[in-house]
Amino acid sequence: MKPILWFRFIDWNDGSEILDIIPFISYIGVDMSSLTLERKNISDRFPEKEKTKRIIKWIRRSDSKLRKRFSFLKYQDAIGFGITMGSALGMILLGSLYVMDIIPFWACIIGNGILASFLHEMEHDLIHSIYFKENPKMQNFLFWMVWLFRANTVNPWFRKEIHLLHHKLSGNIEDIEERFISNGMPWGIKRILVMIDPIMAVVLQGPKIRKDAIRYLAKIKAKPIKGPYRLVYLLLWYSFLIWGMISLINWSLGSPIQETGTTAYIHNFLNTAAVVYLIPCWLRQSAIQIVSSNMHYYGDVKSLYQQTQVLDSWWILPLHMFCFNFGATHGIHHFVVTQPFYLRQAVAPKVKPFLKKYGIRFNDFESMTRANRYQKEKMDGIAIPA
Repeated sequence: MKPILWFRFIDWNDGSEILDIIPFISYIGVDMSSLTLERKNISDRFPEKEKTKRIIKWIRRSDSKLRKRFSFLKYQDAIGFGITMGSALGMILLGSLYVMDIIPFWACIIGNGILASFLHEMEHDLIHSIYFKENPKMQNFLFWMVWLFRANTVNPWFRKEIHLLHHKLSGNIEDIEERFISNGMPWGIKRILVMIDPIMAVVLQGPKIRKDAIRYLAKIKAKPIKGPYRLVYLLLWYSFLIWGMISLINWSLGSPIQETGTTAYIHNFLNTAAVVYLIPCWLRQSAIQIVSSNMHYYGDVKSLYQQTQVLDSWWILPLHMFCFNFGATHGIHHFVVTQPFYLRQAVAPKVKPFLKKYGIRFNDFESMTRANRYQKEKMDGIAIPA
């Protein structure tokens, strides 16, 4: 008769695991080299509510450890202010270097696209009052800064209301913010247009959203239009696109347009504005809308646990470059909304394995084929409006 060692795993309340080895002799006539390892999948051992509680506790614990290790993190307001002003000045600097013909166009586009993504994260943190909570004037100043350097978006005051609603109703028909960027739409040309073009988003999704979420839209106090800034951006953007398309068609037909005087000046201005500002902002916005609309679930979401997945596949890296690794970390934010974006990035390496352990989905690209439904089974005969 040969002995067997049995192993039992104990899962502690703080999320850590230790191995409790309980050896005993079992004479059942098997080879002594046999080793039996019994363990039930952790994600199946607890209900969603308990898993959510443990995930939140682990994120906060990781955050707390980081704050204790680096004392400068207590200057949260100053860090936020510095990131905002530094990113804005950086965009001005790169634009100036391009105009002076010191850096190539692609370096300016990539650099300003990345800096604009920092400003988007700052806007998002400001929406959750992570900086200057007791100073509304400073918050409003920073809102103006992050918006004017990315004027192709809705203004932050309006977005604050629809974003807080998003956290309350994420994945539901009244989730105005995510539905406006295509979440829940069947995959196809319409969804692509909504993800990359603001006018198409309004035209194709606006009527449905107004119908489905009318009582929530009626409660929003901030106006979606605040000043001419977004209109100016869109006017310049579409002028650049249309002019460029016409020029390309004429060039391909062998009769390029000869531009002189005022016409040449205007076209040169549009090209410069496109490199310095228009294309970087469009790249950033398109990247985050593609990632965000596909990492959030829609239609059959029943809990916080089911709201998001983690998208960190290597082939999403080009998109993540312009949206600050959003798909790989935004799920963390849904569990703990009070964490600054830079700390969320810092704790992600320790938090993501924990998310996976407790069953949060990673790179569920099949969700695109089922219009972002959480359930993987086919739902024949059940129509959930997009």
